[in-house]
Amino acid sequence: MDRQISSSMAPAETESGIASRCGGVDCVFLSCFDHNVLFLASMLGQGGIRLHRAHTVEMADFLLLATHGTVLVTDTTFLDGSWEDALAMTAQVHPLVATLICADLVDREFMASAQERGAFDVLWRPIELERLRPSIWTAHEVTVERRLWLAEREHQCRSNQHSVSGFRLETVK
Repeated sequence: MDRQISSSMAPAETESGIASRCGGVDCVFLSCFDHNVLFLASMLGQGGIRLHRAHTVEMADFLLLATHGTVLVTDTTFLDGSWEDALAMTAQVHPLVATLICADLVDREFMASAQERGAFDVLWRPIELERLRPSIWTAHEVTVERRLWLAEREHQCRSNQHSVSGFRLETVK
């Protein structure tokens, strides 16, 4: 299956797509609470999920680019903003990254609109690993499938352009 995928995609897209499928998940956790992230990183690492911590939206943006991350997990608030800022950043800069929001039950009123604004899922505190791990994997799989679909579609568009331009060249001669 990987050979079929690689033949229809550009080399960089193939490499990142297959690497993330086989090598686990690179996930960025946007939070200002060290103890949560350290605990979650140690527990999730056993299941093939690499958790990278960011304090700010800019750092999360950098880490998503540097690690080819497919999932952003964010607290409702962090050093330079809120979940709304994180969703805006992913929508503008990383539209293929799935966002999970960790919220307290008191935020329930605000979280009702989170999925309408693009959040993949909302996880309620206390965060249970049995819920977090499958949510991250599901978000990752959806993101990889979107990337593969877009790469195939782009390849088809390029193929159609070549055949159309070739037809025009023959017609002009």
